[in-house]
Amino acid sequence: VSDYQALLDRGWRRSGRYVYKPCMSLTCCPQYTIRCRAGKYQPTKSQRKVVKRVHNFIKHGQKSRDDELDTANSTASEDALKNDVGSKKILESIQETKIAIEECKDISDKSSAGSTQFKRVEGLRKARILRRERYLEKLIKSGGEVKSKAENQPKTIATLIPRQNSFALNQKILQSDTNSTHKFEMQLVKADLADKQFMMSFHESFRVYQRYQTSVHQDKPQDCDIQTFAGFLCDSPLIYEMKDTKGFGAFHQQYLVDGAIVAVGVVDILPHCLSSVYLYYDPVWWGKGPNLSPGTYTAIREVQFTQQLDLPFYYMGYYIHSCPKMRYKGRFLPADLLSPTLLSWHNIEHCLPQMEAAKYSTFADIPVTGPAIALPSMEVGRVRLCVRDRLTSYEEWKGEGAHSEEVEQYHALVGQHLAESLVLRWGESNGENDSDSEEDN
Repeated sequence: VSDYQALLDRGWRRSGRYVYKPCMSLTCCPQYTIRCRAGKYQPTKSQRKVVKRVHNFIKHGQKSRDDELDTANSTASEDALKNDVGSKKILESIQETKIAIEECKDISDKSSAGSTQFKRVEGLRKARILRRERYLEKLIKSGGEVKSKAENQPKTIATLIPRQNSFALNQKILQSDTNSTHKFEMQLVKADLADKQFMMSFHESFRVYQRYQTSVHQDKPQDCDIQTFAGFLCDSPLIYEMKDTKGFGAFHQQYLVDGAIVAVGVVDILPHCLSSVYLYYDPVWWGKGPNLSPGTYTAIREVQFTQQLDLPFYYMGYYIHSCPKMRYKGRFLPADLLSPTLLSWHNIEHCLPQMEAAKYSTFADIPVTGPAIALPSMEVGRVRLCVRDRLTSYEEWKGEGAHSEEVEQYHALVGQHLAESLVLRWGESNGENDSDSEEDN
């Protein structure tokens, strides 16, 4: 897992057991490694709405509607609270909104009949004021206290979602209230075909995967069969390790509603991050609710999981600026992008102008986030090789009269540390170099 963490920090990713690195300067759509600084993450307003919609759907089974104002009850509430000193602030706020509405009406009446844009702007202002009044009315009924904007504290994940999202292997952890319409649970299982607990839900998980691939990505059933699923998402080069109560390796984080899997987040838990590998979900269930946004919701839960694992970073795979579907990753702030040449991290908000101006950038003139990377000396002769089942070094192999530009390219891609940590298996056939190679972790 430490070696794979180092590969991630050089722009690599995995697909099943295979690891790969895009040729950034050659591809039409550069893929930048992106990470969120999980400890400082604060969900945006739109992200909070996604969480609220999902939880309301689980609790009520349908879209949550704003309560309509009951004029008679509102008047009675105001009369009852007129002599309550603690409620004066609320009443004053209500009066201010009513005055503002009247002012909007006066302005609208005075405006010319042909000023459509002006009327639209004023209509939006009125809608915003009415929402504020409804909010204040709810506070009156509940006996709450109005807070000024300056007093409002930044929202955190802890205020939005249950805290029960820790490393509890093979345990279904309840996420919903006891009186909810649906029972919502989460379960973490190893992504390991040899694990009995994982295999208990393997076929159900596969059916969700296939529905997702055929519905969302328009794949043909034969292109997302059970063998493809097993190789792509249920196998990895990572070796499971335990440290204290935390496990490292590849896992499936299952989202269950009424006992059935509705989504699965495939994640790698590594020494310095939680890395998101893939997400698949049941499009039928998530389509029942209004704009439930499974991608955003599960990403927020994975940031929370990162925090509870006490890991500093949440890696979200690749960020492709030219792909609109990828833009949501850039809204999990603060976030950094990896320079493809310097291997240093840079704040995405500073990188955006350069990506707007050109499809490829190294961010060389943008300040580095955190300490600068000290690149070690590159000694290609120390690359470890396995040739004909014999462990050797590239220097020793060259001394026998061999040479390979591919080995030197491999050295440049993985760096000095990994070139000495990993072993590159190299084959020979009929005295000529075989270009097929694989890395053993």
